Amino acid sequence: MKPEQIFIGNIKKCTKYEVHTTFSMTISIGDQPLGTDSFGYIEEDSILEKENAVLVKLEKGGYVDLDTFNSALDYLRIYKDVTKHGYRTGGLILSTSPNRLGSIFVDESSVKPYYQTKDKVKNITFGKLKKEVESKK
Repeated sequence: MKPEQIFIGNIKKCTKYEVHTTFSMTISIGDQPLGTDSFGYIEEDSILEKENAVLVKLEKGGYVDLDTFNSALDYLRIYKDVTKHGYRTGGLILSTSPNRLGSIFVDESSVKPYYQTKDKVKNITFGKLKKEVESKK
């Protein structure tokens, strides 16, 4: 992975997720529904779960918390969950917004680069990064 993929940021947990529908409509022919549209807003709230976590940003979006990454098996799980049109949230891949009550997500406003200078580091592996982070603690 490249140094531009490594960040520090806060991880939050969703404590309130309420969907308020202001308008809903179903289109149907006879008794066969064809589609549904609904409009409204989502009321959400969250608490800080982890501060200054080391995060790896995936190419298709989403982040992986370095502390939850343990083995090559996790590496395969991550890239299995990256799909053609995005990624599956939950498990190891974290999104930047909550999707249900209790979901864990990355606070995108807190994300900043881990490496300040890109000259020193060329390519890095999960293992080397984990050792580097542990030695700084």
